[in-house]
Amino acid sequence: MRDATGETMPKSKHTFGVSIDPTWDLGYSISLAKLAERLGFSNIWVPDSGPTPPFSDAAVTLAGIAGSTKKIKLGSAIFNFYTRNPALIASSLLAISNLASGSRSSRQRVVLGIGIGSSYNVAKFGIFDRSGMIDQLREAIESITELFEGKEVSVRTDAFAIERVMLSKSKGEIPIYVGASSPKGLRLAGAIADGVILTNRIASQIEESMKHITLGLADGSRSRKDIDIVNSVVVSVSENKAKARNAAKATCAYLVAWLDDGTAAKYNIDQNARKKISELIAAGDEKSASNLVDDRMLDLLTVCGTPQDCVEKCREHLSYGVDQIAFCEPFGPDAFRALTQIARRIIQKL
Repeated sequence: MRDATGETMPKSKHTFGVSIDPTWDLGYSISLAKLAERLGFSNIWVPDSGPTPPFSDAAVTLAGIAGSTKKIKLGSAIFNFYTRNPALIASSLLAISNLASGSRSSRQRVVLGIGIGSSYNVAKFGIFDRSGMIDQLREAIESITELFEGKEVSVRTDAFAIERVMLSKSKGEIPIYVGASSPKGLRLAGAIADGVILTNRIASQIEESMKHITLGLADGSRSRKDIDIVNSVVVSVSENKAKARNAAKATCAYLVAWLDDGTAAKYNIDQNARKKISELIAAGDEKSASNLVDDRMLDLLTVCGTPQDCVEKCREHLSYGVDQIAFCEPFGPDAFRALTQIARRIIQKL
């Protein structure tokens, strides 16, 4: 791949993506995506957090980026079948694929990331009882696969229904990645998916995820080469270490608030600070919450600091066998400068 100056960047057995949030101004998001493409990143991932201020729609952001880039792969990370019916997911991905590839091309650069969604996000739609989630996820994936193949689909589950829907066959296969963290979800991904999207902020936790993916591969009579494993990491890089770490605090506050009690205790996270951070995040006071984030929290949950600091942390994540690191916000004190540093001073050393 080539960097922004056109110079060839060293080839790696790994790939690297960038996560772009749909709550950002669309023009800003497109500019970041175009820079990521010029720098040689392989993927743009767009999360779906549902209705979020000031506004948020992952499909719109993906469409905007699709129409403004030429070769970088684009994926949802992730859509869920509770708030988006699988038929609508398939229809959206086919439309985005057509926009990304051009009406006369069969070249495919769209990836569908799908999962069960977080309890927080689906609760916005009044959905609280989600028994049988993994079985329904399998049904959703199978339904979408058939819709991509141009088949008529009718199916009813407790989570969704599709009645005699048929769409145009996709031009080129659209890979399906499963976003999962539970043992059952990871096992399903190993059995049937083209890829899996992890959110193991603590590198050592990747090992446990891999065990369940491996069991799934055996279930599906598949091998490790049949699945692409992506792990998302929060990154903040700058030559000024203090500025990089300070820029990561707001995002880290959310990660601290979402930690389960067992993990927080295992890694000696200050329980009183964690409780207060959770209360402030719930109240919408991100600034005060970020002020309570300490060095232990940053070191545990983010990749932040100088380029060399980040290289070492990224190597740790890659050592557990993932194929791709997807870099998530804030990137650094200056996102555009930070993306360039990630490409030139981090990725080139991995």
